Amino acid sequence: MKLQKFKEEKKNQKSIILFTIACVLLITGVFLYKTFAIFQANLNEDIINGSIEDPGDIYFAFYYDGSIQKNMPDKSKGYVLDEAKSYCGVTGGNDSNIKVFVTEDNMIHVSGVTTSRTKCNLYFVRGVYILGKGIPIVESGEGLYEVKHDDVTEINEGFKTNEYRYAGKDPNNYIKFNDEDWRIIGLVNVMISETEVEQRVKIIRKDSIGKYSWDLKENNENTNSWNESSLSKLLNEFYYNSQSNITYYNCTSYDFALNKCSQKEVKTIDFSQIGIKENFKNMIEKVYWDISIGSFNTNNFQNLVIEERKGDSFQNNIGMIYPSDYYYTTSVKNSCLLILNWKEQANCYNNAWLTENVEDNSLWTISGYEKDAGVVMRLIHDEKVSGNYHTISYNASTFTNEVKPVLYLKPNVKIINEGDGSEDNPFQLVQILK
Repeated sequence: MKLQKFKEEKKNQKSIILFTIACVLLITGVFLYKTFAIFQANLNEDIINGSIEDPGDIYFAFYYDGSIQKNMPDKSKGYVLDEAKSYCGVTGGNDSNIKVFVTEDNMIHVSGVTTSRTKCNLYFVRGVYILGKGIPIVESGEGLYEVKHDDVTEINEGFKTNEYRYAGKDPNNYIKFNDEDWRIIGLVNVMISETEVEQRVKIIRKDSIGKYSWDLKENNENTNSWNESSLSKLLNEFYYNSQSNITYYNCTSYDFALNKCSQKEVKTIDFSQIGIKENFKNMIEKVYWDISIGSFNTNNFQNLVIEERKGDSFQNNIGMIYPSDYYYTTSVKNSCLLILNWKEQANCYNNAWLTENVEDNSLWTISGYEKDAGVVMRLIHDEKVSGNYHTISYNASTFTNEVKPVLYLKPNVKIINEGDGSEDNPFQLVQILK
């Protein structure tokens, strides 16, 4: 590909005619510079390792670090295209029919060009690629935040120091999965084998699949070990395989004096409509979930994160949130991550999107509690007893709380260039098969 910079012709002081021509060329050059930027790509040629799908000359202006630049930013520098700000059009105007995006391989794709002399103003900001789509990093408000771990070796050897998580009241992290609305938790560390740690995109179902006991056996006994729980079997066998006519025990009455379920119901479940569909199963990464039975000092967030990783690991397709997943979703990080008990801290939970659809019920986590073999951590919404608040608390595993499945996506699952991640226009997925 040949890139050409527009140049001024030198003045010829010996000739009035040449001087006049030079002035015309100078004015034309300045006009072209400001109108079409300083780079030109000829018809039918590759565009900066990309392609033009429709005919027309394309001119690019690259903006980052506060000024126009001669080249695209190196992908290793942590820049992504700011799609909300970038645009293409004739003589620099915005043509909404022209679509432009940059892939994680630093390739520009332009479509919808029907007129020659089209200019694209491409603005780059700090960000990270989520499922192949560049997402800008924010430092306040709603959006994708960079999370830094001070001591990853204490959490889990091999974990990367930086993760990326969506936070705020209602960020644009909606995604279509299993023909339903799910939401992206973030790009996080996870064990893909017993010895390998990599980063994968973690998602959670927007709506609950129902209220279930975390663990309740036929003999009324219960545990807080995830791999032995009835809920783990429910999610990884029955829900994952879209089975119907499932028998499940739910506790309907709890004897606090005896600390056990005193009455249960036999619940018949049908997952044939809301279970994981066959064409989506191959998108799920089967990972090792760290199953903690921790002390969970709720006054220290770092201790909370460490405790979550201290238990045994079990390989599952489906799990649930860790307590820290909830706390990470608040955009008021400086103060709220120092409190953790968010009672009467409306600024914390009102700016945490994971409280969605738990207005009248509590939401189970995957984490047990070491001080009682029958107790599990949950996200609680309590407006009747202690005032309106959300926080992480404890519950006997026989209790019934809402269940929102959580899973990790394989790295070959990508967002196609449709949707902005809002609830009305969620990201769409495609799996790249080699």
